[in-house]
Amino acid sequence: MRTTYVGMDIHKNFIQAAALDEEGNIITEQKFKSDCEEIKRFVESLNAQKIHAAIEATCTWYHVYETLNALDVETTLVNMRRTKTIAESKIKTDKLDAKTIAQCLRTGFIATAYIPPKNIMEQRNILRHRMSLRKEIVRYKNKIHAILLRNGIQHHDYSDLFGAGGMKFLRSLTLSDSEHYSLTSYLNIVETLVQEKTQTAKKIEALCKNNHQAMLLTSIPGISYYSAMIILTEMGEVHRFSNPKKLCSYAGLVPRTIQSGNHIYHGRILKECNQNIKWILDQCTHIHIRHCPDSLITKLYYRVEAKKGANKATVAASRKLLTCIWYMLMKDETFKYNNDN
Repeated sequence: MRTTYVGMDIHKNFIQAAALDEEGNIITEQKFKSDCEEIKRFVESLNAQKIHAAIEATCTWYHVYETLNALDVETTLVNMRRTKTIAESKIKTDKLDAKTIAQCLRTGFIATAYIPPKNIMEQRNILRHRMSLRKEIVRYKNKIHAILLRNGIQHHDYSDLFGAGGMKFLRSLTLSDSEHYSLTSYLNIVETLVQEKTQTAKKIEALCKNNHQAMLLTSIPGISYYSAMIILTEMGEVHRFSNPKKLCSYAGLVPRTIQSGNHIYHGRILKECNQNIKWILDQCTHIHIRHCPDSLITKLYYRVEAKKGANKATVAASRKLLTCIWYMLMKDETFKYNNDN
């Protein structure tokens, strides 16, 4: 059975596609709208028994993937940064990108990105929504702080400016009409966002309690329902990591390694990683250290801190925590304080 290779350069409103045969000859190059009917029309126009498609990992990729999957098209998600042929092209056009993606797919020289199962994607969307609410709350709180600074208003009497007492204080301030209007508007937005965050947190808690692996992670001091679900949904299926080092690399907790001849150089930690896992592990690690002074993770932190400082100690402790998580999930067991893994 001969295979037709398709490369798709996906944009907001359209897709540029190129189809090649097994010898690399161009079958067709088309530009069409990025809706389900147009994608289906393109696939049917190929009149091929077996189609293998590669699509860019853009913000609009998932509905394209689902449409192709429903049409029995084998679909690969492309990691554009690691596909050097495309990243280093001197000339970049949509048609050239689509054709290059198809050629890389045909020859096997393509870097793929992980496509999680649909249930994990659904949960990941909820967790990322919760993270976006947190960022928006911080953004509008900073705007309120800016108003206070512009007007020389101090608030040292309130440890939590956005608690019940602090909010009452903020609403009672006497300001100019424009500043008062802005402050009231921002306070209303913050209150609404906090309510949405609370509702989303309840949904996440319910998801966690119905997830056996997530409940295993909550046995680690410092990991809540929220952080457990972030780790699991951003990680995806743990079995895709054959060892904990690969998982730590995915989270950006290993140094960049350069080898030339007999010389090996270890540089700074990787920047190309899943930033959400890296961030939540940093938060969990510091909470764990404060509440679990006798664990090996805490002891490792203080040992590294004494030699190399707090930043490197946090990375080392986060790596140790993630290694424990890998073993816990693989062995289906709860956290052990004296686990040497």
